[in-house]
Amino acid sequence: MSRKLTFLLLSGSIFTTPFTLANTPPNQVDKLLEQAQTLLGDDPDEAEEKIEAALELAPKRADVHFLCGQVMGIQASQSIFSALSYAGKSLDCFKQAATLEPANTEYKYGLMMFYLGAPGIAGGDTELAWQQVQDIAALDEQAGLRAKLNYYRQTDKEKAYAETMAQALASYPDHAEFYYQHGLTLQQQEQYEAALAAFQQATNATIDDEEAHFRLSALYQIGRNAVFSKQAVKEGIDALLAYIQAIPPDASLPSAQWAHFRLAQLCRLTSATDAVKQHLKLAANTDDKQLQDNIDDF
Repeated sequence: MSRKLTFLLLSGSIFTTPFTLANTPPNQVDKLLEQAQTLLGDDPDEAEEKIEAALELAPKRADVHFLCGQVMGIQASQSIFSALSYAGKSLDCFKQAATLEPANTEYKYGLMMFYLGAPGIAGGDTELAWQQVQDIAALDEQAGLRAKLNYYRQTDKEKAYAETMAQALASYPDHAEFYYQHGLTLQQQEQYEAALAAFQQATNATIDDEEAHFRLSALYQIGRNAVFSKQAVKEGIDALLAYIQAIPPDASLPSAQWAHFRLAQLCRLTSATDAVKQHLKLAANTDDKQLQDNIDDF
């Protein structure tokens, strides 16, 4: 698999002082973290400034290092001349987060994703990624299955991936997460009917991740799947309408505007001209350049 200097989660700068400033209020660091998180998608330069300030105030906080890793990863993916420098800082930050809280599977997962996503020249290493997978699995079975699935997918180990997915679905039949992930894989393979069934199972699952919102994500994907397949269009429209009603504010999910654009695509398949115009108008209320480009090409 060819790996580019574009990372899902990348590490960050470690411009830290050797001690935590004694008079620093914890809420000041939390405010900087919140600002950096908010700025991450729209203004990574400002996010970098905020996270560096947080690192200076709280160099022993693992959550600061972890977000630093993400910020610097974004910088690495968007930079040309400084990409390797940012990648190195990113790796250092992810390592530090995992070192400070060795029992935190999220931090180990972030480090694993760096090793999988980065090319060798920037610190990528599949053997080190696998070590993180094993460490995660030793701490938490479900998190370990999640890590294994990602590792096998990224390294093109199709048989191992299929076997692990079957194990995950059998071990956690009430969890939305693995049905959702299975649906995405099937969708990528253009097995749209099977993907729809998996997404529907995800929406009906009784256990969900409160932050990841797999059930809600599955609703969106049912609509997206209908766009790709041009099948089950009514199911796709119903799912997207339900998604728009249920999507919480500030969640890391496709926006309501994206859902309206998908609805416009599906309504065009049914020749519902007025509905197409209505959803396109609602979709256009966005600053998302990619979405704007899609609307312009519609």
